[in-house]
Amino acid sequence: MKGCDKWGYRPYQPADSIRKEPYICRLAPGADDCELEWTGEGEAFTLQYAKRGSGQWKQEKTTGKQYMLGALDAGAEYEVKVTDERGRSSRARLFLTGKNVGTVINYLHPEDEQYGFSGQYLCSPSILKLPDGSLLASMDVFKADAPQNLTLLFRSEDEGCHWHYVTDIFPCFWGKLFWHQGKLFLLGVSREYGDLLIGYSEDRGDTWSAPTVILRGSSCSGEDGNHRAPTVILKSHGRLWTGTEYGSWRRRHFAASLLSIDENEDPMVAENWRLTDFVHPSPDWKGTESGNPGGIEGNAVETPSGRVWDILRYSEKKALILEADPEEPEASLRFVEVADFPLGHTKFEISRSASGTYYALGNTSPGRTVLALYASEDLKIWKKVTDVICHAECSINEVGFQYPVFVLDGEHMLLLSRTAWNHAHNFHDSNAITFHRVTIEK
Repeated sequence: MKGCDKWGYRPYQPADSIRKEPYICRLAPGADDCELEWTGEGEAFTLQYAKRGSGQWKQEKTTGKQYMLGALDAGAEYEVKVTDERGRSSRARLFLTGKNVGTVINYLHPEDEQYGFSGQYLCSPSILKLPDGSLLASMDVFKADAPQNLTLLFRSEDEGCHWHYVTDIFPCFWGKLFWHQGKLFLLGVSREYGDLLIGYSEDRGDTWSAPTVILRGSSCSGEDGNHRAPTVILKSHGRLWTGTEYGSWRRRHFAASLLSIDENEDPMVAENWRLTDFVHPSPDWKGTESGNPGGIEGNAVETPSGRVWDILRYSEKKALILEADPEEPEASLRFVEVADFPLGHTKFEISRSASGTYYALGNTSPGRTVLALYASEDLKIWKKVTDVICHAECSINEVGFQYPVFVLDGEHMLLLSRTAWNHAHNFHDSNAITFHRVTIEK
């Protein structure tokens, strides 16, 4: 095999286990069916499926590389594999049928180890509407103490009704999709707390450049390094801004920063990026809590008066607000306040509409069973608009609709949820990324 420095793979496989057999790259189970896609050589394939552990395999012949398995039993576990004309079979994948909340983009059974080299659960969704109207959705694969370095990319050509596999991106974690200078970009890290990376695509995500390293991080999950989430890329004062942090959960501390670049400079040149000096939380900041590791997953926001804020997840009904100096993009963030905020205990997203209204999407306490939308005109007073997803009747230990991302599309909000539903491992270790279309009340 030849050496390679590319970022996109269809699919990515560890170098010592690259195979030619079919590879199931997408599962989307429903109440009594399951849609699946695969890669492989040729056009004629045989699907074999059975209730898990029964050994009673059924077969379906098909052409192409996607199929809808129907007439399945509700609430049943299945295993499925795909065989090509030469008799080469994929590894068996697992799924559980059940009624969905939203449209399943991709599903990963909590005991399915196909992506074990990265993790076992789906998280960190990012969504983008391209200029041609198509939608892209990315997600990564995580598990505590695993490498956590694989991102999966999917596309919809019909406004989110149906989704299809595009490619794998490796190494990439916590990736954020954005469109800039006529190109598709992805900003992420190489692994949990790893190197801060950026790459681009000129064909809607089908193929990718080699990534550029913006900032080196850690090679170990237990050490401090780059931490972020797929939060908003803000355009303000002639620059692009986004939140990032440095630290780790194991060491229980995070320092906050805003990463930025002049909108006319090349994002693929590392030296063009600027970071505000990382600032650690101080006991002198009014309203901070003893033992709190610091704000994380910050949202870059321009205030009504034109200031640039980093609004970070902090604690229950509290957000930490720091401010950047647009004229000095490497200066330390300045403390503003610990503010009342209804969604502060989990990752939230804030974006401003064309009319100037700020929308915030996140979880209301307790737990993550309710995903709520709030609106504000001034970033201070937040009024509830609606519960986008509400399953408050469910156990907060078992169910979660979390880490939301969204784009505003006219009177609609198009959003993704990191969803733990229908017997996920637990509320945190999610088994699906789901798509939702919400009409915003005027």
